[in-house]
This record gives sequence, C-alpha cells and structure tokens, in this order.
Amino acid sequence: MSTAVSEAVRETAELAADQLVITGWTAVSPYGVDRAAFTAGLRAREATAAPADGVAGALPSPEACLVPGFDIRELLGKKGTAKLDRLSALVMVASDQLLRDADGERAVETDDRTGVVVGISMGSLETITDGMRQSLTNARPFYVDAGKIPVGTLNHAAGAAAIRHDLKGPNTTLGGGRVSGLLALNYARKLIGQGRATKYLCGSAEEFSAAHAWLEHVSVEQGETTPLLGEGCGLLLVEPAGSAQGEPVAAVLAVESRIDIDDDPAAAVTACVEQALDRAGVRADDVWAACPSAAPGRAGRAESAAVASLVPAAALDRVPSMALLGDTSAAAASLQIAAVLAVAEGDAESAGRVALVTAVDRDGAVACAVLRLLGATDQGGAA
Repeated sequence: MSTAVSEAVRETAELAADQLVITGWTAVSPYGVDRAAFTAGLRAREATAAPADGVAGALPSPEACLVPGFDIRELLGKKGTAKLDRLSALVMVASDQLLRDADGERAVETDDRTGVVVGISMGSLETITDGMRQSLTNARPFYVDAGKIPVGTLNHAAGAAAIRHDLKGPNTTLGGGRVSGLLALNYARKLIGQGRATKYLCGSAEEFSAAHAWLEHVSVEQGETTPLLGEGCGLLLVEPAGSAQGEPVAAVLAVESRIDIDDDPAAAVTACVEQALDRAGVRADDVWAACPSAAPGRAGRAESAAVASLVPAAALDRVPSMALLGDTSAAAASLQIAAVLAVAEGDAESAGRVALVTAVDRDGAVACAVLRLLGATDQGGAA
C-alpha cells in the first residue's frame, strides 16, 4: 500500500449525521459469559474445545465449544427462568451486558423506538424436539409441557430481551443461518434510515444442544467431517452518528448479501465483497483487517480463498480465526464483528482503518460488511 493511500485510510472523516455507527458491543462466547473474557481469550488465540459435560442426551462427538459457567438462573435470576431455553438466555445475558453497568443499573438510554433484531437458525432446537418427542411418546399427543410452547417460537429470544429491558421499538427475528448477524445489521440499518427506529440492539445467537449436534452431524456433505460445534451470542448497539449517545467505535459503511445460485461460493463471495467495497468507497487494498466466518465444509474453504485473493495478506492475520470458537452457526457473523472490534480496541494502528467481515452458509447465503474503525479505545473488556 502506498504512503498516500495509507495516510488516507488512517484519517477518520467527520461522520455524517445519518451515518450508522456501532456505539456498544458485547459477546457471550466459549471464552466466557462477558466481553472481557471474549477479548482476553481471542487476543491470546486460545482454543475453546472441551468435553461437552452436562449436556443432556447422547452426542455424536464428545467435545464442543460451550460457554463456560453458563448457569441461567445464576445469570438471570430465578424469576421467569424455569422453562427458559438456552438460546433466549444467551440473548438476554448479552442484552444485560450491553444496556446495564456492573451494578445492574441501566447505563444506556432507550426510548419507544429502540428496536431489537436477532438472527437465528431455527430457534431452540432442544425445545422444539423435546415438544415433538413428548407429543409422540406421551399417552396423548396433546400431553406436552404447555409452558414451553411460547419458548419454542422463533421470535422468543428477541421478544424476551425486549420485555426484559422495556424496549418497544420494532422487534424482529431473522432466520439466516451463518449470515444471520449480517442480515440483522442490515435490517437495523434500513429501519433506522427510514426513521422507524432511533437505535437498535442487533446481533445473532446459537445454542448448543444434543438436537443441534445431531442435526449438524447428519447434514454434513459426503466426504466432509462433522464440525466441532460452538455456541454464543454477539450483540451490537447501533445508532445514527448525529444522535449517538455513546462513543462510536466503528462506522457501518456497507452491508451486502446475495444467494449463490450457481453453486460457486467463491464467485458469490467475491462479487458480494466487491460490491460492498464499491458502495463503501474503499479499495480492497485498503482493508486493514478481514475476518471470514471459517464455516465448515466446501463453502467455508471457498469463502476463505476468495477473501484471501482480494485483500492484503496482513489483513487476514490481524483477527484470530473464528475456528477457535468452533462452528457457532447463526452466532458466527456477530461474533466476527465483535472479534474485529476487540482486536481494534487494543491496537492504536486501527484508527481510521477499514475492516471486512464475510459469512457464508451451506444453503447458499452469502453476506459481508465493511466497517470503518474509529480508534483504539481499550476499555479492559467492559461491556
């Protein structure tokens, strides 16, 4: 990269009032239940695979990348959590960290147009399959645990987080697999741009369960190995720069998505990234950090190869591989954004630089986001 281009990339232009910015983020991950644990583990490039002890039911693999110490009642309290599914709990814990301080007091102002959008795969597979099993094996098909029926709905996680924090803005759940986090970010961008929301909690989540493990096991393409599964939730607070109450850590320059209809994931990723960079007004050579999803199988390998062919080699080394977290499925893209921000906060060279996040799903979905990092503000992992 030339000196002139390098200096231009370093400069952080004055943000337009309607520029969408990220003013807060957190991650519940296999590194731990908060942002500090995620930041420390990621920067140390620690592997997270461990015996999947305590998971109900037989598993196809003895190891997984689970959130350690994730006790729902301890983290969220006893009230209303007896039948709570793990997916919703992950989102609720992340929302607590994003909106509350260490004493549990509200730290972020919200209004009646603060929205929530959460990306998922298919909801809580454990809750869904448990209900189906009860219907098939109990004395009558309707002898099921009625208290878990609302929990099994696709939109329960987003709704539960909104109710917990009295968020009355648009509430949406998107089912997009491994690209869900980027679809959620783009959804928030559009609704804020249309004036339908003032700010958004947006992100994605995935739970680990025996049902999820077996579904992934039987879905593996011929010749591929069963992926090491992970779980977690990445959550962002996004708002327009002109009305942002928090200090912006990144500007969202572009978000693009498409479907690979030609069974050529590398070409689809390349086209998606090139369009996003063009809309963002930056060159591929300007990308300071790139974070592919490290999805398992052919699609993930094609994604990594396509990104490597577009951006400088150094950009691929700045953010540790997401493979350290296992295949986090729907949570992947949001955790990727969190990883980029965690690395940037500890590196003064990140100020004004461009970051690229990409994701692919085996069903053909492709998405990417281009971010402008707004300076290293290492806060010791505080949410």
